[in-house]
Amino acid sequence: MSRDSSFNRNPKGKNQYTEGQSNYHPTFPKFCSPNYLDPEREATITAALTEYYKRTKVGTYDQIAELLEADHGILVSGKTVQRRLKKLGLRGGLINMKTLSKEAVQQLVVTEMDKDVAKRYGVNTIRSKIARNATVIIPRSVVSDVMHMHDSAAFEGREPTAKKIFRVAKHKIGIHQSWSGDGHDKLYKIGFPVYAYVEDGSSVVLNAWICPSNRLKNTVAYLWLCLVEEHEGMPTQTITDCGSETTELFAVATTLRNCYHPEFDPTNELPAHQYLRSVHNIEVERSWYRLRLDFGDNAVLKFQEGIIEGWYQPHDPDHYELCQFLWSRVLQADLTKSVIFRNGTRTRKQADKPGPSGMSRAEAYSTYKKWGGRNDKLAIPVDVVRQMKEDLGGSALMEFTGPEFTARAQAVLHTLQPVELTMDNGWKIFQIMLPLVFPERNFPVVQL
Repeated sequence: MSRDSSFNRNPKGKNQYTEGQSNYHPTFPKFCSPNYLDPEREATITAALTEYYKRTKVGTYDQIAELLEADHGILVSGKTVQRRLKKLGLRGGLINMKTLSKEAVQQLVVTEMDKDVAKRYGVNTIRSKIARNATVIIPRSVVSDVMHMHDSAAFEGREPTAKKIFRVAKHKIGIHQSWSGDGHDKLYKIGFPVYAYVEDGSSVVLNAWICPSNRLKNTVAYLWLCLVEEHEGMPTQTITDCGSETTELFAVATTLRNCYHPEFDPTNELPAHQYLRSVHNIEVERSWYRLRLDFGDNAVLKFQEGIIEGWYQPHDPDHYELCQFLWSRVLQADLTKSVIFRNGTRTRKQADKPGPSGMSRAEAYSTYKKWGGRNDKLAIPVDVVRQMKEDLGGSALMEFTGPEFTARAQAVLHTLQPVELTMDNGWKIFQIMLPLVFPERNFPVVQL
């Protein structure tokens, strides 16, 4: 007996949903209702997929879809992610090798190698740098071959024979259960120290700053409050070493938690602030080695190049003041890129490791439920935090020069926009700004 065509529920074979809308969920009608087209949403998806691609090895298409939901509240399927990546031209390494010439691939690798003046970058780092800076993924074996071809001796210098920090296992509870803070003094030799906070559960670097001094108690507390304002909440506990610069932070963290979360008994529960010796402040201490390799060593060499080449005369007061203004911004720009890069780099899979592994720190932070974590953030009123920041000294705590000179130099720097500040062009911009900031000195005019 022939089947009547009316039994065919979809005779034209058309899906009832438009692309990206098949995962309908009543909680998100804005993102999931049929035939919905929002330019802002489309731009968000494009920017997010590009960012995930730059991280390299971020995961399967389904895992990327999970990140979209976790980070932006956008529900799409893995198939939609695959189609979108293809539409954006974001392909895997093997496909890129079919479309890129051999010379183009070599140039991408050599460009990143040239930036590594200290010869600290390994194969994985160079590969991830290419993905981050050129938005191109290249197979690891190809990167390795090019690096061996152009600088095989550098591999011997990176042999893992240096002293390593002893690692101990930590059981991850979730995100915002604790933040670890510490100062990095390797850049003190050029006058630009670093301070950073790490989220312990995911090991993500919450932020790192170039600051006039990482040994001032108001500065350390101010930077912590910047994070509390950004996240609209504080961790259950903050961990630092026992330096005198952390005393104000101890008072601020304890006061805020006692005031707005009295359910914690400081005598029986975790204290709001805990002091540990540096060797036991594991999460942030582990970050310094990679920060030095990815950023610190090259920063020192690039800065000293200005003195060696005669572009910068540190004993000249005008040179020194402009250098303090400009290079604090140059180094901050590259430090921020380094933090984003390291947070997006995938860690190796460790089956016996408690907590997240086999994913990037940024992914572990966004999708903490996947590895059994929870969000322990304690809500804090933002207006209170902002007032506390001002009481400590405000943004002036992060300036390397006085307000009058800062305003004058910033106006000159603004005229050079949209030039991006990097360590590669920092001294060129310094030479351009000298005669503009100090016209009375008759410094030679340099063109951009």
